[in-house]
Amino acid sequence: MARTGKIARLPLAIREELNSRLRENENGQTLLAWLNALPICQQRINDPKSGWDGVPISDANLSLWRNGGFADWLKDEDRIHKIERLSELSLRVVKAAGGNLSEGLMAIAAGKLQEALEAGCDVEIDETSGKEVMNGISVDKLTTALSKIRAMELEAQKLDVKKIEVGQKGQALDLETKKFNHLRVKAFIEWMADEKAKELATSDMATDSKLEALGKHLFGEAW
Repeated sequence: MARTGKIARLPLAIREELNSRLRENENGQTLLAWLNALPICQQRINDPKSGWDGVPISDANLSLWRNGGFADWLKDEDRIHKIERLSELSLRVVKAAGGNLSEGLMAIAAGKLQEALEAGCDVEIDETSGKEVMNGISVDKLTTALSKIRAMELEAQKLDVKKIEVGQKGQALDLETKKFNHLRVKAFIEWMADEKAKELATSDMATDSKLEALGKHLFGEAW
């Protein structure tokens, strides 16, 4: 639910600080004095077009925020803490299972972003930066994080394909090596039974000439 009160329309950074101070049970009068002394509040108090009618933030405004926006913020904080605890548990499970740590972290990050999106947090404009934010998180940063996760997934898929290709090439090379070794042994057996081959092998010819003569004798035109 979009809130339209004086405090609800303050910049996100101010509301975040106010919520943190409310959580610490800071005195209401102290908070009002701090809020109304802020330049932006002074500007709105003195601006006839702001809708504040020259009236500063009151105890009633603070009470409404405490029961509304602050209460929502506490629920969001609780949800975030639960996600963090689940993430820590997921990480321990990945480690204990001996799985791929990077894949586990990627899954956790994607899950946390999905959880935040499914929570239905309102998108609003941060008056300080002028950028869209959702539950205090920059929408631009969320989009960038999602893009990086997708890129990581694609790289992981490519790596898996390369691993398979390398494995297949390795198997093919092993097979060719075995075939070559088999042919060498076969050729040696044939050479042992070939008197002409033994004569050439034990001759006084130079090594290159001996190799050429043996090749032509054993393999003929194929040599």
